[in-house]
Amino acid sequence: MRNPLATAIGLALVATAATPASAQVAGWNGRYVWEENVGRHGGSSPDDSIVAFITYTLSIGPGNGPTGCMLNGQGFQTNKRIRCTVTPERGSIVVKFYGYGADNMFDSGYRRGQALFTLSRAPRGIATRLQALTASSDATPRAGKLFRKVG
Repeated sequence: MRNPLATAIGLALVATAATPASAQVAGWNGRYVWEENVGRHGGSSPDDSIVAFITYTLSIGPGNGPTGCMLNGQGFQTNKRIRCTVTPERGSIVVKFYGYGADNMFDSGYRRGQALFTLSRAPRGIATRLQALTASSDATPRAGKLFRKVG
């Protein structure tokens, strides 16, 4: 038979241990967007071509699936739906792969728990460091001001 006092103390310790990390993640709740310019495509000359983009939308917080984190990528030859998790790390957050959404079109071979990218608050906005999520264009920097908060 379980000891009610030991159970209550154990639950209090778990709640206390989870609270700082939960509070750190909650400070990042919202929507973030990164519009990657993947260059000009089509047409018989650069003047006839179109500029193509991939728009990544990261949503963090309640209402964003069972993990509280969704990453969608839509645009030029892209339709990614990724369920993710968020882990606080020294004032930043690491967005990690959890699974694919129901209508994900392209399997990128991510592993559960693999770091996709890190977001950090910087004096002039949010700094991104890409990890397993790679840019589609060689011209796109792998770190810098990629995502911006929009909601």
